[in-house]
Amino acid sequence: MLTFFRRIREKLLSENNFSKYLVYAVGEIVLVVIGILIALQINNWNNESNERKKEAIILKQIHRDFKSNKKQLDSIVIINQKKRNALTVFVNELIENPDSSAIDTLLKYANEIYTIKTFNPSNGAVEALISSSSFELIQNDSLRNLLVSWQDVYKDYAEEEQLERNYQIHYFTPYLRKNLNFLKPYSKQNLEAIKTVEFQNTFIDKRLLSGFVIDAIEEERINYYIKEIIRLSGTND
Repeated sequence: MLTFFRRIREKLLSENNFSKYLVYAVGEIVLVVIGILIALQINNWNNESNERKKEAIILKQIHRDFKSNKKQLDSIVIINQKKRNALTVFVNELIENPDSSAIDTLLKYANEIYTIKTFNPSNGAVEALISSSSFELIQNDSLRNLLVSWQDVYKDYAEEEQLERNYQIHYFTPYLRKNLNFLKPYSKQNLEAIKTVEFQNTFIDKRLLSGFVIDAIEEERINYYIKEIIRLSGTND
C-alpha cells in the first residue's frame, strides 16, 4: 500500500503538476488521520472491554460477600429476637413470681439469654476496593455510594453489639457467678438472690441492651444496605 502511494506521489512530482499533488497530499493526510482515529477507537474499545471484565469480577465478589452477610445477619436477628423474648418472659416472671417458678424460667431460657453472636460481615473486598483506583471501575453511582457508606453504617451498628458484649463480660457474667449457685439452682441462696432489686435490674439492663442491638439493625438500615448492594451488584449466581 505504501509503495502504491509513493509511486503516485513520484508520478505527480515528475509531471510538475503541483495542484494535483497538493490535492493528493491533503487526501493522504486525511487517510492517515482517519487511520489514527480508527486505531484510537479500537484501542478505546479494547480498554473499555477490559474495564468491564474487571468490573464484572469485582461485582461478583461483592455480590457473593453480601449474600453471605445477609445470611449471617438473618441468623443474628433470630438469635437476638429469641434473647429479648426470653429476657422479657424471665423479667415478667421475676416481677410476678420471684420464687422457684422464676428459676424454672431462667433454666428454660438460659441458653437464649446468655448467647451472644457478633455480626462479622465480609468487608475485605469493599475495603480493598475503596482504597484503590479500581473503585472507579464501578459505573453505578448508587452502588458506589452504598459501598462508601456501608463501613460507617456497620461501625455504628457494631457499637451497640460491643455495648452488650462488654456488659456481659464485665458485669453480667461476674455478677451471676458471684450471686448464684449454679450447681444448686433451687438453693436458698438463689431464691433470695432473685428477689433483690439488683438481680432484677441486672436482667432488665440485659434485656435493654439486647433490644438496642435489634433496634440498631433497623435504625442503621443494615438490611436495606445489604439487600441493595446485592441487587445492584447483580450477577447471575
